[in-house]
Amino acid sequence: MAVWEVRAVDQVGERFWENVWHVDVGVLTDVPSGLVTAFTDFAVNTLLSIYSVARVVRRPAGTTDAFIEVIVDVAGANPIGGDFALPLYNVMKIALAGGTGRPGAKLLRGLLVAGDITDELNHINAAKVTGIQTAADALFNAASDAACSIVFGSTDRVAVSPIVDNLVHMRQLHRKRRHTP
Repeated sequence: MAVWEVRAVDQVGERFWENVWHVDVGVLTDVPSGLVTAFTDFAVNTLLSIYSVARVVRRPAGTTDAFIEVIVDVAGANPIGGDFALPLYNVMKIALAGGTGRPGAKLLRGLLVAGDITDELNHINAAKVTGIQTAADALFNAASDAACSIVFGSTDRVAVSPIVDNLVHMRQLHRKRRHTP
């Protein structure tokens, strides 16, 4: 078992952010090129057109080895239209189901526009949720086809399926800090 971290590096102007995935490549010595392409496709398909995927980088997990880079520099595939993008702390959550226990989670930012919200409870419209579920399923299928597994948690539990949540999550709300005067 060899676990690699794969990072899709997204960009707006001079600001970058990453979404880190862990992949068990089994007996292979690197993440297969087809799976790197699948991560690139997933990143592009889960990003608004005003943002771009700068690169996809990978290295063995837990090491300080230099990253192996694949330069992408492609705009996101989701048009913004006449709407406006929600701030980057508004994220979509993908639960990574791994059998028993608490699921892992991936938070996707740079994907939502104001028109995606259907009610005051912050539900996301069904078409957007279905599109992201399709992209996540394609990523997991590509991993399976490459004889690799997407893993999560400190024990590298295998994620068997992605489940897209239909609520807007706010990434910063779980990082509450007490301010003392």
